[in-house]
Amino acid sequence: MIALSAFAAVVIDIASLREPWTSAPKKKVENVRLEGGGAALFWDDLDEGIELDEWLPYVLNMDPAKLLGARNRGKKASPAKARAARKNGRKGGRPKKAA
Repeated sequence: MIALSAFAAVVIDIASLREPWTSAPKKKVENVRLEGGGAALFWDDLDEGIELDEWLPYVLNMDPAKLLGARNRGKKASPAKARAARKNGRKGGRPKKAA
């Protein structure tokens, strides 16, 4: 299991990865690190890596195009977002969260 954030984790079934993971000693498989700001997993001992945006849709049985589309839709600016950003900018930026 690899914790990606406080609210998300990935559990990898080593058998789904095939070679060289299935034949590697457990200690080498457990020695994994996140790379690229959390975009990839890399095993130094095995000299192997996995790009999560390519691997997760396969494991979760999702269409990669839909997953990427959802990611990009969250970045779109609407006229309402632009107005709110300008208004907040005139006030000194995003309002502080209430305690």
